[in-house]
Amino acid sequence: MELEITWGRIWRIWWAYVWRNVLMTIVAMILGGIMGFIIGFFFGLLGVDQQVTQLVVTPLGFLLGLGLSVFPMRMILGKNFGEFRLVLVRNETAEKPPVDSAPVAPPAG
Repeated sequence: MELEITWGRIWRIWWAYVWRNVLMTIVAMILGGIMGFIIGFFFGLLGVDQQVTQLVVTPLGFLLGLGLSVFPMRMILGKNFGEFRLVLVRNETAEKPPVDSAPVAPPAG
């Protein structure tokens, strides 16, 4: 049964997502810092220019953060919010036929 979308419910979902996302951002910053240090250290040993190192590390850090940002959303899907759960429901009009069923050709004639 669908519930009405209210501001109270929206705020509860938003807050559940935001605090988890803040924690994941901190994790991404720590992992990005470690990754940047390691890459910077080895690039420094190889004599690579600092600007080149930044051009390599910055997109990698962005991709790391982007990849980790999906986890907070995954964490709240299915979460029990007391009076409701956040779940995915199949749209009745979007049902697809089974993969193994081939379309039937009209009779020749």
